[in-house]
Amino acid sequence: MSEKQLLQKAAAGDKGAMEELLIAYMGMVKALARRYYIVGAASEDAWQEGMIGLYKAICTYKEEKGKFSAYAYACIKANILDAVKAASREKNRPLNNYVPLENTELVSSDDLTDDIGDRQLMERIRAGLNGEEEKIFGLWAEGCSYAEIAEEIKKSVKYVDNALQRIRRKAKKILSGREDI
Repeated sequence: MSEKQLLQKAAAGDKGAMEELLIAYMGMVKALARRYYIVGAASEDAWQEGMIGLYKAICTYKEEKGKFSAYAYACIKANILDAVKAASREKNRPLNNYVPLENTELVSSDDLTDDIGDRQLMERIRAGLNGEEEKIFGLWAEGCSYAEIAEEIKKSVKYVDNALQRIRRKAKKILSGREDI
């Protein structure tokens, strides 16, 4: 199938065509992402931002905008640069200095119970969470990605990220012995 046909099918909602285009341009995304560093983010975050830019390009492309590859390049680069700029803003300084959950003993529910050897700790963490946080925590502990959790609870990925940040803070208090959450 030609690129033009794939773009038309993807615009019409064909997930297979969308996937083919995402795979076809993944090399371009990787090449662009390698050039940038997002302060306070994992190394693959620039790549993820680039993939979001590619997705946007596929969804918004119109033939009259010129060649798709040039349009995709511009959208990918713009999305990565937006993320780099947003991360380096003064208002994001606290986010850039946070301690990720991976740096605590709470990596997954299995590791937590193995390391601490106590299901009561999981129950204490869950007891400190509201209903939606508990559901998000459960899905995360099962290994769901942020996108999968967002889809499951019908919220944005940003909402899931914010909720997991709150959960991390609460879990950290329990792990450090302060249960006054």
